[in-house]
Amino acid sequence: MWYKNVRAFRLAAPFDETPETLAEKLEAAQFVPCGKMELSRYGWVSPLGPEGQSLTHGTGGYIAISIKKQEKLLPSAVIKEHLEEKIREIRARDGRPVGRKERENLKDEITFSLLPQAFAKSSIDHAFIDTRRRLIVVDSASANRAEELMSALRDALGSLRAVPLTPHNPAPAIMTEWLKTGRPADDFTLGDECELISSQDERIIRGRKLDLTDDQLTRHLDSGMFVNKLALGWKDTIHCVLDDQFTFKRVKFADTLLERAGDRNPETLAEQFDHEFAIMTLELTAFIQAALHAFGGELQEV
Repeated sequence: MWYKNVRAFRLAAPFDETPETLAEKLEAAQFVPCGKMELSRYGWVSPLGPEGQSLTHGTGGYIAISIKKQEKLLPSAVIKEHLEEKIREIRARDGRPVGRKERENLKDEITFSLLPQAFAKSSIDHAFIDTRRRLIVVDSASANRAEELMSALRDALGSLRAVPLTPHNPAPAIMTEWLKTGRPADDFTLGDECELISSQDERIIRGRKLDLTDDQLTRHLDSGMFVNKLALGWKDTIHCVLDDQFTFKRVKFADTLLERAGDRNPETLAEQFDHEFAIMTLELTAFIQAALHAFGGELQEV
């Protein structure tokens, strides 16, 4: 359950729902698998996994939620092959061409005829609500998927004013300064990866396993390039790649944290989740607050 990505949203108002009341509101949109003739389904599941009973799990002011998406896999090449075969049959039988509108209708018919045979692919996105700091943290590398989760939560609650967490100083400007000077803010360290983009043309330089203090990178920055992505460490407990949207990707937690989470011998799944979730959320929220401070605070609150 350790998050691999961090996309944070600022809530406009205090979050007054308890884990229990929120679970009740999510039940109306609980996940149901795709039927034979459905392309996709989207709904809430227990953050504890298939064995969990509740659609939320709360501890220490944090509420965990999870949402599942299931989609039928119908490769476009397969549909195209069936469509071309059907068109050849019509031409051979009727001796006439097939128009655009008829082609679209045939394509729809083929799609629905193949749906019962299609395999289903599922994915789950996790998030937690920090009720004390008015934050929602989504574990997703995709902005669209994070927004989809937020939209589903908004529908369940009736309304939910929230915007992406945005620092006062643009991320590229601060990352460029850190790389140029080789001196990040307190408790932050440079990693071994970066992506540079030219402000004058379309040049992009990407590199991994680099010495980010190398003079060659500084020369690129002096030529007008800026940092779009930068690998960072924080207090030797979290390592990640920060991008220009203030999103933290490929998050890795230090072994010391993972070992601490495994020190106990819980008797139930909920107890194990509680322990890991408490350690992860405390560390992540402290990390987010430190990053905000390093980037000049928050741009504005909704």
